[in-house]
Formats: sequence, structure tokens, C-alpha cells
Amino acid sequence: MMGRRLFARKARPSLIISSPATRALTTAKSIAAALSYPAEFLQLDEQAYLASPPELLDLIQKQSNDFADLMIVGHNPGLTDLINQMLPDLALNNLPTGGLVTVDIDIDDWAKLLESQPSLVYYDYPKNPEVLLIED
Repeated sequence: MMGRRLFARKARPSLIISSPATRALTTAKSIAAALSYPAEFLQLDEQAYLASPPELLDLIQKQSNDFADLMIVGHNPGLTDLINQMLPDLALNNLPTGGLVTVDIDIDDWAKLLESQPSLVYYDYPKNPEVLLIED
């Protein structure tokens, strides 16, 4: 479902990184399939498993600058805490299972992530009553 919504929004991550946990990996594979993202390019990273915000920031900052758009599929409370650190005005109580937050970050070097001013592009989750209309 969320993969179809990302497709409708024309999301095109150049890199999808997933925790190796079963539910996260299943979600990442489902999203990759919906976006026609090659499954063999999906990267598993142990660092994403139950990661804290500093660990998630480190994971992002160490990525190659060849990847312009990253997607991290991981776990709470780390993801919720990172989102609130990056977007305090969103004041997210809890990122729901399957929820996603898309952030625009105007940098050309992932190592400079902490120097950026992230902005919210959209926030969506499976039970969102304001879903984007998607044709079957």
C-alpha cells in the first residue's frame, strides 16, 4: 500500500537501506517492487536495526554522494526521534508502522547533513484519512 502511494508521488530513491529485521526487510522489498527498484540494489545494514538517532545520522552521513535520494527502512523509537530532531515543527508522537516521512535536504555531501535545514515534503501512514488518490 505505501509503495503504491510512493509510486503515485513519483518517489525514486537512488538507494534503499533496510534493517535486516524481517518486518523491515519485507516492507523494503514491497516498496522496492512498487517503485520498480531493483531488489538486488536493496542494501541491508545492521546499523539500521533498532538504531538511535546518532546511529541513523551516522548511517546516512557515510553514504556515497553518488546517491542523491536515500530511503531508510528501520525501527522506532529511533526513526521517530530522528524525524523530530530534523523536523521539530512536525512534533511527531510516533511514526506508525509502515509510516513514512519524506524530507528535502539541500546538500551535495551526506557528511554535511547536520549543517542542513531539512524541510518536510510529506508525511503519510497506512491509516491516513487524507490519502493520495491512486488508480489501480
